[in-house]
Amino acid sequence: MKNLFCTLVFLCSFNLFFGQSFKKFENNKEVSSFVINKDLFSDIEINTSGKDQQEKKIIDFLKKIEFVKVFSTSNNALRSDMKAVAKKYKKNKSLEQLMKYSANGKEASFLMKTNKRDELEELMIFVEGSGKNDSVLILFSLS
Repeated sequence: MKNLFCTLVFLCSFNLFFGQSFKKFENNKEVSSFVINKDLFSDIEINTSGKDQQEKKIIDFLKKIEFVKVFSTSNNALRSDMKAVAKKYKKNKSLEQLMKYSANGKEASFLMKTNKRDELEELMIFVEGSGKNDSVLILFSLS
């Protein structure tokens, strides 16, 4: 029982760490942020009758969204911090590299996690800027 409790505390600490890490980007004046939570999509009433199969798939996908978070900054210290948070998040969430792109001093990494049915569960895109280019971190989570 004690081991179970310790394990639960340990697992919750990861969520608290990453929740706090991303929260500091949301509240920083030198970071542009855009956050959409599940409530936005659950409050939208969409009539699916008369829709074709493709439209129904899109609607079902929107209903699964937990959150979308986008952070962008040109501040050097915050860019380094954002990179470190993205690296730790990748490691602790066991994200797999989907694609990597590099051009004109920017490098973009597309990382994902799928569930047991091979459905997308999380997507993280990190664009590492340099010079005057912003670094951008995008997090996307599905239920």
